[in-house]
Amino acid sequence: MAEAPQVSVVIPTHQRRQALRRVLESLAAQTLAPEAYEVVVAVDGSTDGTLEMLEAFPPPLRLRWVTPAGRGRAGACNAAVAAARGEVTVILDDDMRCVPGFVERHRDDHPPGSRRCVLGAVPVELEDGSPRAARYVKEKFDLHLSRLADPAHLALPRSFYTGNASLRTEVMREVGGFDDSFGIYGNEDVELALRLRAAGVELGYDPEALAHQSYDKDLGGLQRDTLAKGRTTVQLARRHPEVFPDLRLAHPDDSGRPWLAVRAVLLTLTRRLPASGGAVFALCSLLERLGGWRFPLFYRPVLDYAFWAGVDAELRESNDEGELSKLAGELRRGPIDLLLHR
Repeated sequence: MAEAPQVSVVIPTHQRRQALRRVLESLAAQTLAPEAYEVVVAVDGSTDGTLEMLEAFPPPLRLRWVTPAGRGRAGACNAAVAAARGEVTVILDDDMRCVPGFVERHRDDHPPGSRRCVLGAVPVELEDGSPRAARYVKEKFDLHLSRLADPAHLALPRSFYTGNASLRTEVMREVGGFDDSFGIYGNEDVELALRLRAAGVELGYDPEALAHQSYDKDLGGLQRDTLAKGRTTVQLARRHPEVFPDLRLAHPDDSGRPWLAVRAVLLTLTRRLPASGGAVFALCSLLERLGGWRFPLFYRPVLDYAFWAGVDAELRESNDEGELSKLAGELRRGPIDLLLHR
């Protein structure tokens, strides 16, 4: 029987065969000896030939996979972690390209007895034909990465991500892994970070544990992700009401009065005609193609609407109390009221 690896790299994936092959090729070219680490892929319902690609992937990469169909990213990660045999687990998204020292760096960040969770750097890579929205995401995330060396910034709930993160496997299992009730995009990683901190796990950042991220979503894809993130932010606040003041939910009026009035109109329209949300997204994409991206603040109101539409939809589907109930009332304020009063 083969010796247990030191590191398990777990990768959740769904319908991303080509991207997954790219990250596997980078993991096959690591400075660590092939027997020192393994890769465990969780194939979440893919029908694009992912399994066939995995079956044909050449040695010496130690590669295994599980098939937790339909469980979402959080559930897929949990299935891969359950199958992991390494002392250290590295959680990696399928749209990454790792530098040769990636796995070795993560391994060295976690000596025996360590209770740390370390984020690696994930700068966004663009191609000549990358969508304009991807360029916006790159600028925003590059700024985020530049701040992660500051412990105060790293301590913010929204700063945490698990597209490139590592911790000792025993610690991941001790805290129960991801909450797989987060079935749509966003905040399963922030929720995990809150439980890690509660369990006394230190959060850290290692810029040399580097994986370049390929981001190819257009504005429509970014809007849909932001809408989902609005929903999951509400879910996060329900599970951890103590962090409500640190979430974006605590600041629904963080914009000028004219935009708040416009947003109120759009949210009212979306409540009465749910299909109108898609029409608003389509209009924003059209404006982007017509040159709206040239305006420095173009993306901010576009994504602000998407986020709060998600928040509003999630709040309307349940009877919340406390801060979430107050937030629901704030989002129902009319445009005239918002223009006259803050």
